[in-house]
Amino acid sequence: MNKSPYENAFVAFANIVYDTSQLKRLIDNLNLIERSLFKNKEGTISAKAKDYLTGVVISIFQEIEQAGLEPQGDQKQLQFLKDLVSFLNNLPVVKVTIAFDPATSYVIKLNNQISALAGKKLVVEIDVNDKVIGGAIFEYHGKILEQTLQNKLESKLSDLVEKMYAVKNPAVLSSP
Repeated sequence: MNKSPYENAFVAFANIVYDTSQLKRLIDNLNLIERSLFKNKEGTISAKAKDYLTGVVISIFQEIEQAGLEPQGDQKQLQFLKDLVSFLNNLPVVKVTIAFDPATSYVIKLNNQISALAGKKLVVEIDVNDKVIGGAIFEYHGKILEQTLQNKLESKLSDLVEKMYAVKNPAVLSSP
């Protein structure tokens, strides 16, 4: 995918998204703007969308308009929205399986930590599974990292069983 000249503006939108449910809502709002954008309205995207959309999305559009990052003209604005949705759909997603339904503040903190570790903006997909005991399971690009108490306990128990077996069967330890 070619880098868009509006990528700095796109990042402003990505920075308000922390999990896949927020991402879906934002994309739904952008699709609503795209469908309604050109119905007898002139001007900036925020001016065209103000009658049916409020909140942080309009604020971001106003900020990027003030910074001169929004294109002028209906067709360029339409392409801007399509490129923005594509950019957001291509944000990397890390699946996080935990045992509880997290508060928004927890999701934001988790997203910020994971994004900082990765060195780029990521979106978390929260999967609640009450079978996860103490900790979390992370999945990214087909790789799984299990950081759970259950996993650690199973590992320690396995080590203990191996040591007990080795003590009862010393010949196993001395064989080449």
